[in-house]
Amino acid sequence: MKTVIVWTSYFGEWGWETWAEDSMKRCPAKCTFTRDKTIVGDADAVLFNANDMWKYRTLIGTLYEFNIPMPEVRTPSQVWILLSIEPMNTMRVSMNQFGFNWTCLHRRESTVYYPFTNWFKMSSDEIKHKETNVASPENYLKSKSKFAAAMISNCDDDARRYKIIRELKRYVEVDEFGDCSGNVICNYRKSPNECKQLYDYKFYLAFDNSFCRDYVSEKFWLTFDRGQIPVVAAPKYNLEMLPPNSYINVFDFSSIEALAERMVEVGANETLYNSFFDWKKMYSRDERSVYCKLCQELHANKTAQSYINMDGWINEDICTKQTLWSSLSALLERWLFDIGLV
Repeated sequence: MKTVIVWTSYFGEWGWETWAEDSMKRCPAKCTFTRDKTIVGDADAVLFNANDMWKYRTLIGTLYEFNIPMPEVRTPSQVWILLSIEPMNTMRVSMNQFGFNWTCLHRRESTVYYPFTNWFKMSSDEIKHKETNVASPENYLKSKSKFAAAMISNCDDDARRYKIIRELKRYVEVDEFGDCSGNVICNYRKSPNECKQLYDYKFYLAFDNSFCRDYVSEKFWLTFDRGQIPVVAAPKYNLEMLPPNSYINVFDFSSIEALAERMVEVGANETLYNSFFDWKKMYSRDERSVYCKLCQELHANKTAQSYINMDGWINEDICTKQTLWSSLSALLERWLFDIGLV
């Protein structure tokens, strides 16, 4: 049994150690997760959520200030793990000073890879086995009565998604939901799968709010649970992570009008629409949680390591780094957009 101390909160809330503990019931490796900091001297690992590593997280720009007391006891064999499911483009403290041993991030080269999805490509033998047990092909288009939807609750928008959506609405019907549109139909941030109205749409605009290396959010992956085709605005290096022919990419078209024409074509053709789900024959779900994967790594007795330039690795990401000026510029541009001047 390995012991992991959860040292920080998770986006300002405590209790994620209980999620981890619950997921271990379905894990072949044995670990216990706790927030009891008094036993840190005996712990095998200490887990830190990057978003909760500094004070004044909600203020703009340079006002971020480190304020998390670190463990006073650390054994040579103890592993310190930096975890984040979101890109770290707002980091305002140096991570070099802490001596982290592992990363658990959305970047593919992380020690423990932490994507939003649990889909993985099967081996040839696994594909053959699945083919012998597959049910009749599903008609995904049959249950769709509406055209396209977008759910945007984070109005801090480096990718300027609102401009793409406005242009697209000139050619096809797009229903907008979420805080940014004022049309709130469910608590998407807390329970995205409970947004039942989204299931009626043929297409979902799965636009992320920034272009970050290896970052594909839940917006994309949850479309598959709803049996719909995601429309993405994804740079080339992130397309490697997506199932082939499972999406329509804005950047593949010379204009938004051409994109709209392709969506209309696909949405009107049952055979063509269902072909966007052929990838499921080659993919399966990994039921292990990220905490299970982390636990398995702890049991693997990996060679000891400590990152000496964590800051450089984080900054090597292509995310736009937030500053006071960039945040104010984005707010101004959005305001001008809302009043119709841009």
